[in-house]
Amino acid sequence: MNLEETKSLLKPIADRFNEGKPQWSLMDFDSFEPMIRVLEYGSKKYSRNNWKKGLPTVEIMDSLMRHIISFLEGEDIDKESGLPHVGHMMCNLMFLSYVMKNKPELDNREDEILKLK
Repeated sequence: MNLEETKSLLKPIADRFNEGKPQWSLMDFDSFEPMIRVLEYGSKKYSRNNWKKGLPTVEIMDSLMRHIISFLEGEDIDKESGLPHVGHMMCNLMFLSYVMKNKPELDNREDEILKLK
């Protein structure tokens, strides 16, 4: 077998143009389980996908900071939900990302900062 024949055997079956596309294979999906558990908890407490209605960005950040501070103070599990603070933090970051992309009208950072001046 010559070099060209060897190269053709090693070539993928089909062309694929993936440059610039997300490489989901880089993720560790198991690491997202705490977030999924918090989303399940929220779907029972409120309703499924209630968070997609959106919240003001400062409200999301307040919740995120409460969980970060509790975690930094050594508390791993949220007292109300019984779930890891890490899962709550992940949810809040996802909520923030979703709002910034899909509901920019809920970005109230500037309004809240102006109140402080």
